[in-house]
Amino acid sequence: MSKLAGKVVFIPGGAGNVGEGIVRSFLKAGAIVAVPSRKAEKLEELRTYLGDIATPDNFIPIVGEISQIEDAERIRDQILKQFGKLDAVVASLGGWWFGNKPITQVSIAEWQQYLNSNLTSHFITARTFLPLLKEQKGASYTLIGGAAAENPVPNVSLVSIPAAGQLMLAQILIAENKNSGVRINEVIIHSWVATRVSQEQSQPSWITTEDIGEFTAWLASDAASMVNGSLLRLYEKPAV
Repeated sequence: MSKLAGKVVFIPGGAGNVGEGIVRSFLKAGAIVAVPSRKAEKLEELRTYLGDIATPDNFIPIVGEISQIEDAERIRDQILKQFGKLDAVVASLGGWWFGNKPITQVSIAEWQQYLNSNLTSHFITARTFLPLLKEQKGASYTLIGGAAAENPVPNVSLVSIPAAGQLMLAQILIAENKNSGVRINEVIIHSWVATRVSQEQSQPSWITTEDIGEFTAWLASDAASMVNGSLLRLYEKPAV
C-alpha cells in the first residue's frame, strides 16, 4: 500500500517550480492533493506536467489567492466540504527576487510585495489550516524554507528578510503547538534546486524538486512519526 494512501494533503505553492515536484511525489505516494493558484492556467500547466498520475480523484486544483485571508478560508472550506478532513500541509511559498540592489534602494512597493508573497502567505496558511489539522490524528505541517534565512545575502534582502521571518514563524508554531498532536517541521534547503526551468544550468550536486518531494512525502507519512519540532536542513549532494 502507498505510504500516503487516503491522506488529504494541501500544498500551497504546489504550482511553482519547486512545488510541482512536491505535488508529484505526494501523488506517487498515494495522497489526494489540493493545490491552489491565483491563475487557472498555472494549474492546467501543472496538470499537464503531472500526466497520468493526476486524476480528477486525486488532484484537486483550486483557483484562489492564498495570501488573502478570504480566499484562504474559502479554500479551507472547500477542502473540508469535499473530504471532511485534512491530514497534511506542505507550504512551499515564496519566490526569488532578482532586484540585485542594497536594501536602502528597495522601494516600499517592492518591500510590501515580497513580505506579502514570501512571509504573510505563510502566516495566513498557518492561521487558516493548522486548526483543521489538530482535528486529525497523525497530521503534519511542513514549511519549505531556504538558506537565505540563516545566511545574509547582500543585495537580496527581499528574500533573506522574509525567509528569516518564516523561520521564526516555524519556531513559534512549533513552540505553541508542541502538545497539539500535529507534527510541525521546517525543511531548509541549503542548495540550489534543479527544476524544469533551471535544468540547462543545473549541476549534478544540486538537489532536485523530486528529492524535496520524496523527503517531504516521507515526512508527512506515519514512518516519520518520530520527527516533530525539527529544523531539517538539506544540503547539496556530495561530488562523485
